[in-house]
Amino acid sequence: MARQPVQARARARYEAIFKAAAELFAEQGFAGTSVDQILERAGASRGSFYNLWKDKDELAYSVVKESLIMDSITPATPRLQSVVDASILLAVLTPHVTVIKAANRLATEQGKAFFGYLWRTYTPLITELMTQARDLGELQPGVDPGDWAALWIDAWVGLDLRFRETYDDLPAAVHRLNQQMVHAVATAETLASLQISTGRGHELIHNSSHAASYFASVQAQWKDKHRSTPTSAATG
Repeated sequence: MARQPVQARARARYEAIFKAAAELFAEQGFAGTSVDQILERAGASRGSFYNLWKDKDELAYSVVKESLIMDSITPATPRLQSVVDASILLAVLTPHVTVIKAANRLATEQGKAFFGYLWRTYTPLITELMTQARDLGELQPGVDPGDWAALWIDAWVGLDLRFRETYDDLPAAVHRLNQQMVHAVATAETLASLQISTGRGHELIHNSSHAASYFASVQAQWKDKHRSTPTSAATG
């Protein structure tokens, strides 16, 4: 059998360790996860780990950076639709994509460089979209794009914290948040043309870099559910 190319082997080791770390960070958080636990789950050596990352902090930061979904969001008309799209897509992906769950948890662990990554990264991007919305006449008079972008993201993070034990309820909660936000900031004309349902989030999944992970998770959950459901015994 031909040997696996060195580059392919290195990539496989990277992906195994990265996947194990994301799973453990999502389950236990940063402090509750050790390098030894990551290596045991990944089936990797300590040397492999330190050839790829300086320490657990650097690995965690790479997990957090991998979670960004804004590349999946294209400028929409009205522009405020793009803000809604980012919010609901992230909410729909979170319950099913391990790296996003891990990143959300890591970003709220104080005392580390990755603390706050979620809002530090998203706030300028959402501010820019809301600034464009203001310039296009989509926002009510007096709505400050930066203030409302920060408020929207802070509220989203609060919902993420609240629903971590029941993540399947997150999309519906974010849908309600988006309803309140758009009614507060959008003009009547803009409001009439916005799509804010959770269905909108599901439509956007196909454009996301996390689509494969999402659908694999949904399929695995479907198989587990049907495997654990006993077949009804015939009667008569």
